[in-house]
Amino acid sequence: MSKKVGFGRLPPLSALRGFEAAARLSSFSKAASELHMTQSAISHQVKLLEEYFGQPLFKRINRTVEVTDAGIDFLKTTQLTLGQLQKGTIRLEFFNKPGLVVLYTTPAFASKWLAKRIPEFKQQQPLIDAWIYTEYSQEPLEYAEIDLAIWLGAGDWPGVTCIKLFNDEVTPLYAPSMLLAGDKITAPSDLTRYPLIHDNQMSRREDWYAWSLAMGVEGFESAGGYNFNDSSLALDCALAGQGVVLGSVLLAQDLIKSGQLIRPFPLGMPTELNYYLVYRPDKLEKADILNTANWLLNEFSIAPR
Repeated sequence: MSKKVGFGRLPPLSALRGFEAAARLSSFSKAASELHMTQSAISHQVKLLEEYFGQPLFKRINRTVEVTDAGIDFLKTTQLTLGQLQKGTIRLEFFNKPGLVVLYTTPAFASKWLAKRIPEFKQQQPLIDAWIYTEYSQEPLEYAEIDLAIWLGAGDWPGVTCIKLFNDEVTPLYAPSMLLAGDKITAPSDLTRYPLIHDNQMSRREDWYAWSLAMGVEGFESAGGYNFNDSSLALDCALAGQGVVLGSVLLAQDLIKSGQLIRPFPLGMPTELNYYLVYRPDKLEKADILNTANWLLNEFSIAPR
């Protein structure tokens, strides 16, 4: 009768490599040769597992071995486990790379602002390898393996240095392809003719309703249209000509400059939340991290640290 494996209990992990090779090759001797071990060592590892599970994993027939049904099933588990460990080991090696700087930011900032500037950064700092890690959640930096963060918020995170990068604002934006022949947008009221795209990232207060009140637009249907919780996707929807987005000027600046998005009105609404460079003060003691931080600050015309 097999032993009952309780939650959290694991078989002898040191025996997994020997078992995996023996089961995959259907041979203890070939497994021993592949792993540079003795055949008796392989046999001992398999025996440890069989004693743990209380059932045979191999059939011993004369001088040959054949994997049992239970062994075949456990082989799949073992290969998956060893494969995951190998991938994790490779990823850990990345943390030891000279010049590695881990930059933690939102997918929207990474895709719409940062990605286009990475080649320029690499030209200026060829020995630094930036690893861009994106999440909308904001993991406390006290224990995280993060060197620098660029977060959207009010700049009130405790225990870290926060430097505002940009006084952002939101403004209507649309792609030229949205307009039909002869259409023009010259006044805020003209937007009532087009679908609205809502950027709900971080539940901004600066929404279409607030904008219509500020602009004095009457009869403005501010609730309809498309809704996104990702600023990048909201901008992409506008780029596709699907409607008008009330978008971040910071994130859209390259798209506006290139003419891919049109900003019809010079006035925008200042945002309560902005992007900040966030870091633990001790991080800047490392030259590579300091140089990366100063490159970012320079891109926003802010004095270096």
